[in-house]
Amino acid sequence: MNNDQPQPSQPDTTIGEQQSSPTEYDAEAVVDLRRQRLRPTVAASEPDEHDADRDDAGQPVDADATEVADPYGVGEHNLRPAHPDSAHARTGGQASPALLKHADGVEMDPAEWGWRGRLNALRVTRLRPVQGGGEVAFRRAIERIRQPLPGTPVIMVANPKGGTGVTPATLMLANVFGLYRGGGVVAWDNNEARGTLAARAATTLDTDPTVSDVLANARALCSANADAASLARFLRLQPTLDEVLASDQAGDLVQLIGRNECAAIMAVLRRHRSMVLIDTGDNDRAESFGWSIENATQLAVPLVCRRDATYMALRMLETIAARGRRDLATGAVVALAEGTATDPAARDAVLGALDHAGITQILPVPLDPVLAGGDRIVWSRLSAVTTRAWTHVAAAVADGLAEALSRSGAPLEAAYLPETYSTPTQSCDMPHCGRCRTPGNSSDCPRAGVALPRDRRPYSRRR
Repeated sequence: MNNDQPQPSQPDTTIGEQQSSPTEYDAEAVVDLRRQRLRPTVAASEPDEHDADRDDAGQPVDADATEVADPYGVGEHNLRPAHPDSAHARTGGQASPALLKHADGVEMDPAEWGWRGRLNALRVTRLRPVQGGGEVAFRRAIERIRQPLPGTPVIMVANPKGGTGVTPATLMLANVFGLYRGGGVVAWDNNEARGTLAARAATTLDTDPTVSDVLANARALCSANADAASLARFLRLQPTLDEVLASDQAGDLVQLIGRNECAAIMAVLRRHRSMVLIDTGDNDRAESFGWSIENATQLAVPLVCRRDATYMALRMLETIAARGRRDLATGAVVALAEGTATDPAARDAVLGALDHAGITQILPVPLDPVLAGGDRIVWSRLSAVTTRAWTHVAAAVADGLAEALSRSGAPLEAAYLPETYSTPTQSCDMPHCGRCRTPGNSSDCPRAGVALPRDRRPYSRRR
């Protein structure tokens, strides 16, 4: 064969053929480096706008090729999500809604009001309530009352004009929240002295615990070892599952409830309950009133259709705004008692003044004889019109609470811990008799034969 004749070209050998020699390393699978994609580095140049979504081979760039920030050094591979197979992901996405659908709304439940409710009570029909009617609105109001409220919100019920129904309004709101939220609600009589909240409540106790008892045990109630139900002995449980913290009724006490006392009581309530409603009384210059303004989450203003009551309410709102709580004043919920206007012009004047002040949440409530008569307020004995109206008021208050709490995150813990508190009778330098409270020892006490209860107070002083 002529050596000058050109040899036929040999085909290019692959990497596998080049490594087929038995003398070379063949313990692992052969890797074709030409088919591997390289992740871009920080120093890599910016890709062309036409090739931004494709690699050298013309294939789409994998989403995992982008860098992931790793400030805590846990490893970039640990931070990348594991993407499931596309077919499996599509199957799961289609199956989940079919298996677990959202529950039907309250408008789909059988009607309980009117002739539809009477027929449904016979269990022969399942008629639904009228869409957009009063029953559906009432059910949705209950849902608004039950919405999540983080922290321990404080509802301030206030109107410095006496006779406007601050105490009944506090009890009605507490009854609604306790009934539909399942407890954890406290109505606190924050009058500086001798409030009447407990006197209007449905039930009371023979021992008559008051804020003085809470203050005397404030530090123990805030300790890490405090029992979850330890506060219950100082509160008065109501049939609607809310509780009442009564003000002190002792006539020989001269010390008023001030800022320090309010802070200590709130520190206790915050640790043991989930919602606090405050009956502020009618003295807007009291320290307890000012403390309530500074710490309230939502304001509720009971009002009657009278010019003087509206004037005092608007002055209170101006004072609240001047103290730096304009949000509290503008977001107030007004419960306007119907049937209290002497003439239509007075009602129009009240509504016009409230609208001029920027108050948008004005809800009508009926003038119930039980609320206006001064008797004890029992929820189950009130008319349906009254309970439904106050349920809508409570729903508006709950919406205001949710909006206010969304703007400011609720703390997980409170740094304030109350110190040991002594009532004025305990801190007096002059010794007093434990039975009759007269100066001196008990040797000459006329009540020496009267047995004392555990709290060292005669039973006659508890009534």
